[in-house]
Amino acid sequence: MRSRFTQSFKIQSVEKALSRSENTSLLEVAKMLGVGHSTLSKWIVKSRNNEFDEVTNQRIRPDMSKDKRPQDWSL
Repeated sequence: MRSRFTQSFKIQSVEKALSRSENTSLLEVAKMLGVGHSTLSKWIVKSRNNEFDEVTNQRIRPDMSKDKRPQDWSL
């Protein structure tokens, strides 16, 4: 089954990817987030093109607990 992520998760993931240190690759960030490298890359492109909808409160991926929010992760 294909995982689906909230807009909030996508936006926070893009922020985390773009603020990573120079010695951390995008692939490493994607693995840490539990998403594919190409998926994260697409989210970055969508972010740059302002294609994300407004953040919604929908919960789509139940295995993402509150202690795994992107803003809480360290690189």
